[in-house]
Amino acid sequence: MIFENLLVVTLIVFASVFGGCIRRLSGFGGALIMTPLFMWIFPVPFLIPIVLSAEIFGGVLLSRHWQVHAEDRLRLGRLLLFSALLLPLGIYLGSLAPITVLKAFTSSLIIIFASYLLLKPHYQLQISKVLDGVAGSLSGFLLGSCGIGGPPVALYLNASHLPFDRARSLLSYFVTGTSLFGIVAASAMGGGLSWLIYLFLAIPGYWLGMRAAELLLQRHVMTDASLKRLCLLLLIANSLFNLLFLLISKIL
Repeated sequence: MIFENLLVVTLIVFASVFGGCIRRLSGFGGALIMTPLFMWIFPVPFLIPIVLSAEIFGGVLLSRHWQVHAEDRLRLGRLLLFSALLLPLGIYLGSLAPITVLKAFTSSLIIIFASYLLLKPHYQLQISKVLDGVAGSLSGFLLGSCGIGGPPVALYLNASHLPFDRARSLLSYFVTGTSLFGIVAASAMGGGLSWLIYLFLAIPGYWLGMRAAELLLQRHVMTDASLKRLCLLLLIANSLFNLLFLLISKIL
């Protein structure tokens, strides 16, 4: 039983607290923290509902603080629609890949994504219906195949003309919505429902992380730009740790 392994229980709680903290600070990133760490414990179809349940929990709490702008509601619908269409294909193809490949790919993808945002390239996309579909489709595919679906939409919105507060709210609601699709699809395509018991560790840990981040925000010790930079650096550090541990485990 996994619950009998103290190290595993500690890792689940740590990943959940860490993920909740990042989600509250930046509006996304909970799954980017939790998924690479959970891959050391669970198969991908099994971990997806656990991670996404925590993300939905976070989204419900954040909905009190962030509201989708009226002009962005149709865009949110398009993003969710296209992510739902590609999600089953991602789950199917992800189930065929070796877990070591998924671990390396997921961590590398997060490093590239976070590094791109840190570098702040002076390139702006003209937001459009076509790009909504492309970003949503890529997110759905990645969510199904490796458990993370936020990066394509986050990059798309970050490179657009949308103000940070609108982009953050839109991304947070997108993460919540696509998480619902992910739970249903993953459970129906091999995850089952036995993952539900692990929510007794993941949800309280996620809440604790969000609460810690809330206290930090209330103190106003960092600007929005500094918080964003800190979150991205933490994402990179977490992924580098996972890649290093993977390399060591393969050598030994």
